[in-house]
Amino acid sequence: MTINPFKAARYGETQCYHQSAEDRLRAVKDFDHAACNAALLLPDLQKTVATAVQRRLRYLDKVAAILEFEDHGQDFLRWELDAKGRVIGCRPFQAFAWVGCQVLVFEKLKAGDSLFYERRGKSGECSGGSIRYPLAKVTFTKKVNV
Repeated sequence: MTINPFKAARYGETQCYHQSAEDRLRAVKDFDHAACNAALLLPDLQKTVATAVQRRLRYLDKVAAILEFEDHGQDFLRWELDAKGRVIGCRPFQAFAWVGCQVLVFEKLKAGDSLFYERRGKSGECSGGSIRYPLAKVTFTKKVNV
């Protein structure tokens, strides 16, 4: 029996699942490797959803570190970094502002630390700063060079 990763709300004793392609596409954004693999095993998976799941798997293969910030009401709580320390994902909001930034010395970060970043503009100028919200959790999904 295949586990269906498209669980939705529960009404009493009845577990409901996302059925429409639109609802499933929205759910795929939060899938990990296991959920993606389970989704691809489902019979009659819509082609657009299967494509999104495969795209999500390729994205997850790039993620080397996940930085989770303490919640102080800011618009971002999680950054995903590639193996070079570049921000490739920002959730739940402000990806437009943070994707592409370089986190400095990310290999040594741990919970409670503040982080420093730099950003290169289109004309090559460099700016940077620090994030005032401490890290709540740092997870390395791949081995990074220290």
